Parts: sequence; C-alpha cells; structure tokens
Amino acid sequence: MLENMNFLSDIGSLELPAFRVRQMTRAWFDPKIANWSAVSTLPRDLKEKLMIKYSWSSVKAARVVSGKTAFKALLSLHDGKKIETVLMVNSKGQWTACLSSQVGCAMNCSFCATGKLGFKRNLEIWEILEQVLFFARYLKEFGEKITNIVFMGTGEPLDNFDNL
Repeated sequence: MLENMNFLSDIGSLELPAFRVRQMTRAWFDPKIANWSAVSTLPRDLKEKLMIKYSWSSVKAARVVSGKTAFKALLSLHDGKKIETVLMVNSKGQWTACLSSQVGCAMNCSFCATGKLGFKRNLEIWEILEQVLFFARYLKEFGEKITNIVFMGTGEPLDNFDNL
C-alpha cells in the first residue's frame, strides 16, 4: 500500500536536490506522462522508490457522462469520497474545466443539490490540481488543451481559499 497519495503532500520530506523536485513536478504536470516509470529525466532507482511511495494520480473516474458540449466526471478520491468536475467547450472551441474545491458543501443553498449532502471536507491542493490533469490528459488524445478554469463544482471555493 502506498504511504502517501501524492508526492506534493510530502515534498518537503523528500530530501532531494531542488533540480530533482523540479523534474518530478514538471513531469507530473505534463499531460503526456501517465506514470513514474515514464519520467525519462529521473534515474531508475528514484522512479522505483516513487512508484512504491506515491501514487501518480489519486483520483479515479467513477463515472463520466458526455454530451454535445460537456463531459461530467464523478471522481473517486483516495479516501472513497466523491466529487464532480466538468469539462465544457464553447462555440470558439475553448475548453473550460469546472472544478470542485470541497467534498460536499456547508452553504446549503436552496437551489443546489450539493448543499443537501452536507460538508465532508476541503480538498487538498493536489486533489484540486488532479481534476485539471484528469481532463488535460483526456484532451491530449484529441490534440486539445484546457483554456479556462472555473471553480463552480462541488463546494464553496472561498471556504477553501488557502488550498485554492
């Protein structure tokens, strides 16, 4: 079992030279790279350690629903909690990722179903980033990329301001 879900949550304790941390971070943000073994800039022994200690991605698609101009994904997090994230395309061909910032929501707005679920927890920085990477990797298959990011998914973004 993995010690940590994401290396970003543990980056200070890695005790690696700064250039290695930069290589790891650049690779993780590259939608063309899908796992630690594919990071060509890292030595084999480090890749093996990273594969044991850190998951490349801690979000898994539980369900993806597609329409003409949008894709909605229900993502399962490392603790089994679920969030929604949406990818939309406009008439100009620009892709917008609509991200969640929390699991559930404490606001309980009358027009919103998420508030009825109640607040569970704030998303960590890397969980927010992984939503972007989830769709960035999807769009790479079509030669497209995310143009815009909005926070209108699950949760109240300003209630998780520090991680946002």
